[in-house]
Amino acid sequence: MIQVQYVFWDSDNTLVETAEHHWRKHVETLKMLGITLDEKYRKDVYENNGVQNWAWMSKKLGLEMSQEDYLNAIDNWYFDHIDEIQIRSGVLDAIRYFSDNDIPQAVVSNGRKRSVMSALDAKDLTRHFKFVLCKEDYEGRKPDPTPYLTALDKMKAIMNAEIDPANCLVVEDDPLGMEAGEAAGMAVFFRPVGDDKPFDLLIS
Repeated sequence: MIQVQYVFWDSDNTLVETAEHHWRKHVETLKMLGITLDEKYRKDVYENNGVQNWAWMSKKLGLEMSQEDYLNAIDNWYFDHIDEIQIRSGVLDAIRYFSDNDIPQAVVSNGRKRSVMSALDAKDLTRHFKFVLCKEDYEGRKPDPTPYLTALDKMKAIMNAEIDPANCLVVEDDPLGMEAGEAAGMAVFFRPVGDDKPFDLLIS
């Protein structure tokens, strides 16, 4: 069992299963604009946030909609289908275990706050966390350790305590997030998409 004092969760595809949801919001929005999003771009969509996807789609696919309008369009589709998102298996048991053992938890996401919060709120997960950090809350992007180092500083301020990063656990689904957590000096529990390995090592 890994002994930890604080837990930092990634959000998309770690807490909630959003990969297909994010893919579909682009597919359906682009279809309305007369653009077909080929399956070969799925990895690009998965690895980027909305702003980054708009940028490469404008260059590669001829997307002419402004960034603001496009983000609003994909967000509207996302919100209209928010009930389709599911909490990833085993996550609730792990969250409850940490809460029952007085281990503070927070969320650190590369995603936009509007998108991240809508999914967490829809599944009533936000209440379990001390705070949620998104791309608007820090400079850099995973695999840069800055997101997790920013979270560490925020947790120190909230808890009014010194915190050794070695006593922090990061839960991630993405290799870039895993790299960011390790670079921040934290332990990482890696649970990639499609591999629902149990949290036994953490909560047994």
